[in-house]
Amino acid sequence: MDLTVRESRRARRLILQLVPPHTLEVVVPRGTRPRAVESFVRENRDWIERARAELAARLGRERELPRRIDLAAISREIEVEYHFHGDSAPRCHDDGARLCVTCPADEPALARKLLRAWILRQARVHVPPWLFRVAEVVGEGPKRVQLRLQRTRWGSCSAQRTVSLNAALLLLPPELVRYLMVHELCHLRSLDHSPRYWRFVERFEPDFRALDRRLTVAWTGLPPWLFAGRKTP
Repeated sequence: MDLTVRESRRARRLILQLVPPHTLEVVVPRGTRPRAVESFVRENRDWIERARAELAARLGRERELPRRIDLAAISREIEVEYHFHGDSAPRCHDDGARLCVTCPADEPALARKLLRAWILRQARVHVPPWLFRVAEVVGEGPKRVQLRLQRTRWGSCSAQRTVSLNAALLLLPPELVRYLMVHELCHLRSLDHSPRYWRFVERFEPDFRALDRRLTVAWTGLPPWLFAGRKTP
């Protein structure tokens, strides 16, 4: 399993992270010298080997379909039932108490696709109103909100005041979702990560350092089926 290196304008230090479904990467601040990256990798060799073993184990669980989905951000846990029939049209029906997934026999990839589409629909219902409530507190509001299911970043903000958020946020604890919203909304005032920017963030999330660390490693808690078979967008 290869180790990739990705430069990030948001990174303040070198970090190692697992990126679902089975990527291990070093995130480095822009301008980091190759020798510094090599030294960092050597110092963290034991962690890297453990992470590779964990990713290998995840590969074996990707085909497993969930029997329950926990949308922790909105305090909703729902059971999933599967109906596989050769002549059935693909469908994911939410009756409030459970999800009923219907698709042709022996097509788990299609079932996962239907579940991902359902999560994206849930995010489009719940996330934008939540974001605008937080925007009232921060005093900065987006012109546009985008929601996608990504495996490389939780959110982003553009100079055109578009805030993009990951639908997978629904599977995280609500305090992490709120922190991410504060983080991106504060970028509407300052697109960098200057000391001034972080002072602004701290006004609304005094514990932002701990929350930022938790958010960085939160990828490892996402279920393997969520990104199985998908390429990096």
